Amino acid sequence: MKQLFTVLLIAINLFAFAQISTYSPKDMESWQSIGQGNGFVTHDQFFMEEVEGSKGFMIFSPHEYEDVVLRYEVMTLNAATVLVAILNASDKGESKALTLNENSDNFGFWSTEVEDYMFGFRVMAHNSTPYLRKYPATNGESAQIALADKDVMHSGWRHQVECGKKANKLWLKIDGETLFEVNDNKPLKAGKIAIRVRGTANELGKCMIRNLVIEGSRAE
Repeated sequence: MKQLFTVLLIAINLFAFAQISTYSPKDMESWQSIGQGNGFVTHDQFFMEEVEGSKGFMIFSPHEYEDVVLRYEVMTLNAATVLVAILNASDKGESKALTLNENSDNFGFWSTEVEDYMFGFRVMAHNSTPYLRKYPATNGESAQIALADKDVMHSGWRHQVECGKKANKLWLKIDGETLFEVNDNKPLKAGKIAIRVRGTANELGKCMIRNLVIEGSRAE
C-alpha cells in the first residue's frame, strides 16, 4: 500500500508539472510588452521588432511559474538580431511579482534590479555562444552559470528553442540538441517568462515566432 501511495504521489506531481498551455500568435499580441518596438501577427506568426531609439523590446507571459519549460520556433530576420528568453523573473526576495518601471527595457534592469534566469541563444552578433546567466550576481561571483561550446542558430532559418527549469536543473536545447544542462543549488522561486529581441550596433533586432508552448504549473 505504501508503494502504491508513493507511485500515485509521483504521478500527481508529474501531472501537475505537465500542464501544457499553447499560445497562438494572436494570443501573444495581448501579452504585456515594454520597450520601443512593435509586436503583431503576420503570416500566422508573431513578429517582434525594435524601432529607432530602442534599448530592447520585450513581451511577458500572463502567468508566473516556478518549474517550467518554454518552447517556441523562432526565425531572426537579420544577422544583428540577438535573442534572449528570461525565466523566473520577479522582484528580489520571496515575491513572485514582477514590478516594471521606465527603465525596464534597459539590460541593466534585468541584471541588477530583479531576479531572473537569462538564456541568450542567438548571440553571435554579441561575440558569444549561447549562455545562461543568473541575476543578480552575489558576492562578486560571475552571473554566468553555463556557456555552450558552439552557436547553432542562423539568421533567416527557423529554429526550435527550449529553455527549462525543473527543481535545481536548468537547460537549453536548440532543434532538440542540448547545448548545456546545469544545476543551481539555490534555484530562484516563481516568476514571469519574458522574450526579448535586441539589435547590435546601429542595427535593429527583429524576429518571427510561432508554436509557443509553456509547460509547467502556474504559481498560486
